[in-house]
Amino acid sequence: MKIQYRPAAIDDLRQMVEYLTTQLKNPTAAVRLKTKLLHSISNLKDYPNLGSKLENTDVDIRYLIVEHQLVFYMVKERKIDIIRILDGRTDYLARLFSELN
Repeated sequence: MKIQYRPAAIDDLRQMVEYLTTQLKNPTAAVRLKTKLLHSISNLKDYPNLGSKLENTDVDIRYLIVEHQLVFYMVKERKIDIIRILDGRTDYLARLFSELN
């Protein structure tokens, strides 16, 4: 299966790395988190149903938990659509559904 990132997901990842690097002054943590996220997402190629289903929604969205981050995605025929990568300590559902509407 092919993995496709929506622009919002790419921006989420970029902002996480930038925040850890510039605000928290921890570039090592930024690289480690980015590597861990990308590795976990790449596992979806072989195991697209690896993540849990997001309950009580009208759309078939799954998510992976990677540290404090939630990777939201949809499985469509021959591709994995990465929708958002959001911090689980925030109001991630509001941010996720703003992307879908």
